[in-house]
Amino acid sequence: MNLPITFTSLPVPYFFIAFVIFIAVLAHRRRRQTRSQQKANENFLEQERIANSTRKQDISDLDYLHFDIDALPINEYPHESLTSCEIVLVELSMRKIINLSDYTNTQLKRMYGPANFKTLSACDDCYQILCEALHTYAERQLALDRTEAAAAILEYAVSLNLEYSNIYVLLAEIYDKQSEPEKIRRLIELLSGTDKKYAAAALKKLETFCVNEA
Repeated sequence: MNLPITFTSLPVPYFFIAFVIFIAVLAHRRRRQTRSQQKANENFLEQERIANSTRKQDISDLDYLHFDIDALPINEYPHESLTSCEIVLVELSMRKIINLSDYTNTQLKRMYGPANFKTLSACDDCYQILCEALHTYAERQLALDRTEAAAAILEYAVSLNLEYSNIYVLLAEIYDKQSEPEKIRRLIELLSGTDKKYAAAALKKLETFCVNEA
């Protein structure tokens, strides 16, 4: 006697079951990610609302960078490549400079008020420009065989605790060529005292000088 064939009597391939489970899991994860993203967006908008309603705060006593243009060899060696850097550096010496890279825009507005945001952003921009300008200024001094001037520029930059890894690496390269490993070790000790990304990036390169020395 032939038994009637029903849906439940048919064998279900294992790969089909696995596929169905995979789709179900994927859909669940997407729903969870969507909810998580929605919550994050709502939280961000709430933080922005609070930040934008913050009253203007006094920013006159912030930890601005004291940049002394007289510490640099300005106009010591007339050359077009140096002059362009010197113009930028002289201009920066007349600006307020501060490093605010640890904060988001929302955090800055919440701490100091949205009315101060444009001013603080300009101060932070000056910080980034200063880092790049000092590094470039030292590079161009080296290109003109002015190693002592380049080292002096970079050492001053280090004294300002500028968070720019290329400054430390270039200075270490000068010390390495001058066979001054003890100065490289001092740079390593200085950078080891912070857990910021710029320090980690510089340390990787500085430590290679010590390996080569060994």
